[in-house]
Amino acid sequence: MSIASGTKSQGMKFAEEQLQKHGWIQGKGLGKKEDGIAQAIKVKLKQDNAGVGHDPSKEFTDHWWSQLFNKTAASLVVETGKDASKQKQSGDSKSSLLYGHFIKVLEARDEGDPPLTC
Repeated sequence: MSIASGTKSQGMKFAEEQLQKHGWIQGKGLGKKEDGIAQAIKVKLKQDNAGVGHDPSKEFTDHWWSQLFNKTAASLVVETGKDASKQKQSGDSKSSLLYGHFIKVLEARDEGDPPLTC
């Protein structure tokens, strides 16, 4: 806390007084062995709306899509010597679950009405 006494803020003066009450001497470090920091931590005002620890350059340096592609390509196994690939099909082929439950129904009509065409 080697700031000139004339330029110290009110908060800095208060902090220095509190430390001196507990045995701190200017120029010595903090802690039991007095080997800690000897200078006050300077706080900077945050002027943007990004989160704490946000690195704006990471957007341009982190090529996650390239790493993902390379990882996926490396995990592919290609078997050579076979004519075509075959997929095992299950015995009971399921129709579309979205439209498979609908049933076509015609309305009951009188004998004189013309027939409905679908």
